[in-house]
Amino acid sequence: MFHDVHVATQSFEDLFRETYPRLVALGISMSGDAEVARDLAQETLLRAHRNWDDVSTYDAPAAWVRRVMSNLLIDHHRSRVAERAAVDRLARRDDAVAANPELASEVWGRLLSCLTARQRMIATLYYGEDAAVETIADILDMSPGAVKSALFKIRGRLRTRLDEAGERHG
Repeated sequence: MFHDVHVATQSFEDLFRETYPRLVALGISMSGDAEVARDLAQETLLRAHRNWDDVSTYDAPAAWVRRVMSNLLIDHHRSRVAERAAVDRLARRDDAVAANPELASEVWGRLLSCLTARQRMIATLYYGEDAAVETIADILDMSPGAVKSALFKIRGRLRTRLDEAGERHG
């Protein structure tokens, strides 16, 4: 007995050419940031490529790709909101610290102690010195993508650290 098997009619390259500009446009409209839009569009298409054996059999691979992009944009927005909330919590909790630079350095050092040495450098440059990703990449001889990846990991570790601190003091 033979089973109907859906044969892929579209190559990954065709899907990429067709959807990349649309994904970037979607990302810009949802995030307001072209760089974020391009990064998430690339991540989306990387996931499609990794799962192409399955994705290519879908009736509408482009719809799957748009859904993944939308989910990544939602996750990005949630991360930014959580990051801002953590910074706000830290600022409210440590008004006295801000008035005392030595104490501020000590608190910052304790917060960053959960990070590796390279992560501490990146966090200090990005959050403490307000350096751009490209500047950090130049300083630390890294690619901008590697800096962004490190910042993503740093945010996760700091979020966990702040949540734990809030549970102890809350």
